Amino acid sequence: MYRSALLNNSRLFAAAAARPALRQPFALAPVMASRRFLGTIPQPPGGIVGTVNDAVPSPPVEKSHGSYHWSFEKVAVLGLAPLVIAPFAGASLSPILDATLGSLIIIHSHLGLESCIVDYIPKRVYGGLHTAAIGALWAGTALAIYGIYEIETNDIGVASSIGKIWNA
Repeated sequence: MYRSALLNNSRLFAAAAARPALRQPFALAPVMASRRFLGTIPQPPGGIVGTVNDAVPSPPVEKSHGSYHWSFEKVAVLGLAPLVIAPFAGASLSPILDATLGSLIIIHSHLGLESCIVDYIPKRVYGGLHTAAIGALWAGTALAIYGIYEIETNDIGVASSIGKIWNA
């Protein structure tokens, strides 16, 4: 009796494994609904505009998005490193260096999030959603700058605030 029960169960498991786990119409339905919701711009098949032998058009030259952008980002990171290490080493920061630390943290975060938006919400696919995301980033950056200003002028400063949170 035990052996027949195992054989019957194994046949049921084999039949369940043979059926497809996801059915095609149901698997694609949520994806298609989300694309309609996002309002993506239709792309040509394969992503090719023209023929495969046509040269890719070069984007217009903007130094703020080219070499100056990367140089500025590297300088910001190099300036951020000693300012982050100094409070942990025991040196207290002056209000000017403390404000510089807060500003460089905001600049570094803004540039990193802008790169994420450019990479994952491209303008050629999402159009207005890309513009809205960049606008939200600028609004958040402005709010963060105001927050750093308030912490510096009406509170104990960025480094001291982080130290208190760290030791809490």
